[in-house]
Amino acid sequence: MRAQVIGISGSPVKNSNTDRLVQAVLNSTGLATEFIKLSQHTIRGCMACMRCVNDNICKVKDDFPEVARKVRQAQALVVGGYPPYGSLDSFTKAFLERLFSLRHRHGCNQGKLAVTVVTGNGRGTPGIDMASAQIKTALTHEGMEVLGQLKVTGNLKCVRCSHGQTCSMSALPRLFGDDINTLPQTYCRVEDQKETWEQAQKLGREIATRLAGNRETT
Repeated sequence: MRAQVIGISGSPVKNSNTDRLVQAVLNSTGLATEFIKLSQHTIRGCMACMRCVNDNICKVKDDFPEVARKVRQAQALVVGGYPPYGSLDSFTKAFLERLFSLRHRHGCNQGKLAVTVVTGNGRGTPGIDMASAQIKTALTHEGMEVLGQLKVTGNLKCVRCSHGQTCSMSALPRLFGDDINTLPQTYCRVEDQKETWEQAQKLGREIATRLAGNRETT
């Protein structure tokens, strides 16, 4: 069955908070969906070759054309990423750049619904807001309607590397203070962020309602 809603995650972490929140939106739609983890695919940035002009099909030889086919057939997208170094991650950025092949002349994604998901450390740094705005801007340029933007407090790599308490480059002291001795209390799960989790489910239901309404009027 062709997926009506495609979920995209730029997080390379297995079963990450980003993955699970994107999937929460998908599961709440009750529709045919597909989840795509970008780190399991090879998708380069746009080469600006313009060979997609006549048919809106990217000619770069990697995994994007197959992903683009699924996006083109879908009616809604849920796109999740995260902000290393205060900006959107490279997996999600490359995917969004390559959507250009679907945009010009024919606007293949015009009118589709979208939800954005961004997971950051959520502790006073601007990266999560910047990454969220970047995804929304890209999808809006595609002609999509962004129904909502979800922001999640996630986990620093320093929490999992086992050297976070002693490493001179660790971000843990900067964020939690020099007296941090144990890490479990710093580990964040999206399911525990009730308001965000419930908003994800609400947005999934909204996607389903809107798509049902579109079918009734066509």
